[in-house]
Amino acid sequence: MLYETEENKNAEDKLRTALGDAYGYNMVALPIKYSLDCLAFKGKDAKAFFEFKCRTVASTEYDTALVNLHKVIAAANITKATGLKCWLVVQWTDMVGFIDFQADKEIGMSKRRDRNEAADLFAYYPVSGFSKLNLY
Repeated sequence: MLYETEENKNAEDKLRTALGDAYGYNMVALPIKYSLDCLAFKGKDAKAFFEFKCRTVASTEYDTALVNLHKVIAAANITKATGLKCWLVVQWTDMVGFIDFQADKEIGMSKRRDRNEAADLFAYYPVSGFSKLNLY
């Protein structure tokens, strides 16, 4: 959210709306302190937490999808506290996929090429572990 552009925010909003419409969820945005994007409700029942990522490359460009480790930790803590699943939803240029934050992943360090920051910890989820969503 710190580096989110208006274009990226709009893409994630569109993705969130499409997912909510497809599954009959009311997708409620979360305060930044929770580190995830939204909580899905069906009626009054909370169903699952979601984090959305929109990429500008095809799903075949890299073997893994990376997400900052602080989001993985937040998802683990939220699942432990609530018993609800936390899902990572990634939209690539050629598909939309989802994976449970608790799925197998590798942990490593990386430095973003587009920002002047120190290396940080990331989780690398295999793209092959994502289930495809047909939203559009």
